[in-house]
Amino acid sequence: MATGVFQRKGVSVRDARQFVAAVLEEWELPDELADTAELVVSELATNAVLHARAGVFGVTLRRLHDDQVRIAVVDFSHTPPTKTVAADEEDHGRGLALVEAVSQQWGTDPLRWGKRVWADLQVPAMAATPAPGIPMYSSHRAQVVYVLILLTVATAVLGGLAARS
Repeated sequence: MATGVFQRKGVSVRDARQFVAAVLEEWELPDELADTAELVVSELATNAVLHARAGVFGVTLRRLHDDQVRIAVVDFSHTPPTKTVAADEEDHGRGLALVEAVSQQWGTDPLRWGKRVWADLQVPAMAATPAPGIPMYSSHRAQVVYVLILLTVATAVLGGLAARS
């Protein structure tokens, strides 16, 4: 388990993200999990900064299994977080919906002096290995470039065939 304590200031959200990234790197967990974990801790820490009543909040990470992590933010407010539906023009109010979307489960534990809001994250499943001879590109950008190249070649070949007819 790893625990960090942060001041209830906006800059601490960034610090909490860096803490989570460092712990997951130390635990040698995949970058894909770290990206999701940073998103989750950003949302939960932001809620603590905006709504908690004391000057600090805590972040804990616990490895539940080899491929599962629980991230929790503890603060000194008894008010549980509420998931809201934000209007299209609003620039806030979507945090818990994001947490719900990327986590296996999330919840709130009331504590005598505050609460713990947590989310369980799973290491993403590995993609199936393609058949030999089929190129595999790891980034979205590489995949898009590959498809654009295929479309360009196909257009040129089909255009050449049409010109011969």
